Amino acid sequence: MKRNMSWIALTFVAAVVVVTGCTSPKPAAPEASKAAVAVGGVKPVRTGVYVSKGLSGGGAMEWMRLVKASPELELTLVDSESICAGALDKLDMLVMPGGSSPAIKRSLGTNGAERVRNFIKNGGGYIGTCAGCCLMMEEAPDPTRGLNVMPFYRSGSKGRFLMPVAVNAAGAAALGIKAATYNVQYSHGPILEPSAKPIEGAKFEVWGVNKSDSGRHDDEKSPKMYGRAAIVGGTYGKGKVFVTSCHPEYYEVTREIVRGAFRYVTGRDVTFPVRPRRERAYTVGVYATYFLGMDTAKAFLALDDDPYIDVMPLATEDIRKGALDHVDALLFPHASKGSFGSVTGPIVSRFVSRGGFTLGWGGGLSYMPKAGTACKSGEEAVELLKAKSRR
Repeated sequence: MKRNMSWIALTFVAAVVVVTGCTSPKPAAPEASKAAVAVGGVKPVRTGVYVSKGLSGGGAMEWMRLVKASPELELTLVDSESICAGALDKLDMLVMPGGSSPAIKRSLGTNGAERVRNFIKNGGGYIGTCAGCCLMMEEAPDPTRGLNVMPFYRSGSKGRFLMPVAVNAAGAAALGIKAATYNVQYSHGPILEPSAKPIEGAKFEVWGVNKSDSGRHDDEKSPKMYGRAAIVGGTYGKGKVFVTSCHPEYYEVTREIVRGAFRYVTGRDVTFPVRPRRERAYTVGVYATYFLGMDTAKAFLALDDDPYIDVMPLATEDIRKGALDHVDALLFPHASKGSFGSVTGPIVSRFVSRGGFTLGWGGGLSYMPKAGTACKSGEEAVELLKAKSRR
């Protein structure tokens, strides 16, 4: 069953939940995965990637992989507890992936939300995609969603497709990229609308707009999205912010936008070396519809570090499109309980019947077929997959 294929990117439909406060956080320390090593006498930018409740997994996994690979960046995993305990004080910038902004805000609570806002206001950098973009929006008319950092609000969302995004002259100058149209993965992201209500200390402008309403180029017949903001950037207090309704982190062809985002926020050029693919690598698909915490993040990074394993995040939609034809094992990490339903379940069962290996732990066991291997932890699952990859 071994195959070679390009990374499969994904997004997921995230659940909308009610905001509650973050109370009595444990004094958790952020999880650093790469020590700071000066390059040419310049220390890497201390970059936190949020990996707590509220995320949909593919984007977070791609952001971790990119930051970890860059010699100019130092990856630190942060969750709601570590943010509430002061983790942002030791960082230069924060990356907030996609998912559900109400769920992220609920997980942060009042304490964590205020810490994120003050982190930016006092000079911290911020990159947010999809839900990470929504998190920066004004609190009105939906106080469950935004942190009142930029004067924009969400007027809706649509499906999942490649969105042609036209970067304008101002965006090109700020990001150091070409003023051109880029096909960027869109997945139920916010439709951004500028607000007439100013936010003190906030100076933002539109750097890119949607050139479609459905993924077709120059589709002006249904203007719900056409011409609306897709990339917004600017400052809040002393900090710099880059947000987008799309997911430029997914594919290599749109990584130029990612490099531009880091260039704007950090003032430095950032590179993302790609690990060469190995022939006959053992390919592990990570089911990541729900991405909940440090254990899943560490397991993904451990697999991504292994020279004998190729790892890719998989959404339910990817499985339905045939992604399991190209993997040797399917990992179900700790996640919310649920089921595949009548369509995806039989696909996974056929994968198992033809020799596919399934394993998981925690909440992920609720998705796993009965023939799968139950593990006690992410560490145990990683060790088992490493052993399988060397046979």
